[in-house]
Amino acid sequence: MDVFWYALVGLLLAGYLALESTDFGVGMLMPFAGTETGRARLRRSIVPLFLANEVWLVAFGGLLFGALPVAEGEVLRALRLPFLAVLTAWFLRDGALWFRTAHEGAAWRRAWDATLAGASLVLAAGWGIVLGMLVRGLSTSSDGHAVVTMADLTHPFTLLCAALAVTGSLRQGSLHAARRLPEGSALRVALGRLTRVLTPVLLVLPLLVVATCGMVTGAPVAVGTAAALAAAGVYASDRVQATGRTGAALLLGAAPLAALPAMVGAANGTTVLATRSGVGGVELSRAIADSGSLTLLTATVLPALVLVALGQMWFWRVFAIRPA
Repeated sequence: MDVFWYALVGLLLAGYLALESTDFGVGMLMPFAGTETGRARLRRSIVPLFLANEVWLVAFGGLLFGALPVAEGEVLRALRLPFLAVLTAWFLRDGALWFRTAHEGAAWRRAWDATLAGASLVLAAGWGIVLGMLVRGLSTSSDGHAVVTMADLTHPFTLLCAALAVTGSLRQGSLHAARRLPEGSALRVALGRLTRVLTPVLLVLPLLVVATCGMVTGAPVAVGTAAALAAAGVYASDRVQATGRTGAALLLGAAPLAALPAMVGAANGTTVLATRSGVGGVELSRAIADSGSLTLLTATVLPALVLVALGQMWFWRVFAIRPA
């Protein structure tokens, strides 16, 4: 049962990244719109979807606190600086989406467009870096705690995971925005070209993860399988998108983002927070909440998550295909 709760926490994070990747991607695409009309349409393509997508992040944080309270404290302690960057980018991204239309001035809107693009890039890359470091395992401080060093942040495998998250988000954003733009419009055509450029890049990046995972983790087969499935998802997304089924292409194209949390579990098993030295890590048996708390979560959280999933499906059905 402990593994169930750990897997559910990972599933919520995977769901958040898969859904929010469209928002990250659209945000990063703002400077490429070219015209005020194009930028306004890109913004409208993710409003109000981004609020519904963020429910998954809130659910992830709440369940992490409720089911794995020890792990939450240790993870936040070890990753406090990367998480601070991600949290700041989150606030700026949401602020940019709201404040852009608060005034009519061109300079005001350009400033928030640049903020939206930069914050979206930091969000996508930040989650890739955090999860890449967790796959590889953190360093250990002199007092025996897990800690992030500059070498962890700049390790090639970590940067590769960041590139995977950024490229995957860009492709998702271009797919999502294109389906909400007028047929034949210049911006829609440009996004179609961008999707075709990003697809082969996104096929290569997971294969590079497969090639390098043996050097950074003790479970190369499991991690490599998760990365290979990400590449397979992108390939299937490209084939499906060619038939005009953009919704199915978006679902399959989210595989690289969903694969990142899966790689953490594949690499570390029941070690919730792994270190390369083995000192300062957190095992699931120590991180899990007491049985009374888990019983309460079973009675309250699980039904709520079912409602959230159903509500998300309805939300996307209503808002995701309307013209921007």
